[in-house]
Amino acid sequence: MLVISGGQTLSALASPGYIIKNPEQMVNKFTITEAEQAADTLELWHHEKISELKTFLKDYDMTSISTSELRIVGRRLFESDVINSRALLMFSEGIKALDDKGRQTNHDAKFNAIALFNERLEEQIDFFEKNPRIARSDGAADYLQGMVRTNHVINALAYFVKSSKSELSIDEQA
Repeated sequence: MLVISGGQTLSALASPGYIIKNPEQMVNKFTITEAEQAADTLELWHHEKISELKTFLKDYDMTSISTSELRIVGRRLFESDVINSRALLMFSEGIKALDDKGRQTNHDAKFNAIALFNERLEEQIDFFEKNPRIARSDGAADYLQGMVRTNHVINALAYFVKSSKSELSIDEQA
């Protein structure tokens, strides 16, 4: 147990979750601006798969999404072989809020997933640069790859969510 202000105690497992420093961030180095780039990122090359994804995503906003919703989106992407288990874990963790028993909480609190995943990646890279021994440890590169993939995917999803066209013009020959 940790003692916080006013004599209140807080379990070492409890966490309010990741605090996004720039919750208004909509653009970063992973931002996607073209339909073909978004489709390539998600490895979707057929119009019907893109249409199915757009239909599925119509109720989701990557800049205002909850952990519960992100988990649903992640599961769908995993089952479609768009993401691997590492990226699925990152989607499922969401904001990473935990109760005093270490169980996930605040499932329905909305947050900007674009900003969340970008900031977490930047902090992880910074951590690895300051701790090269940890960066070279087993699983570190895989973890970082999962974070990069998650950033690519969340930005591709954001592109499809905000795309107003019902059909995308993508050359299936490409």
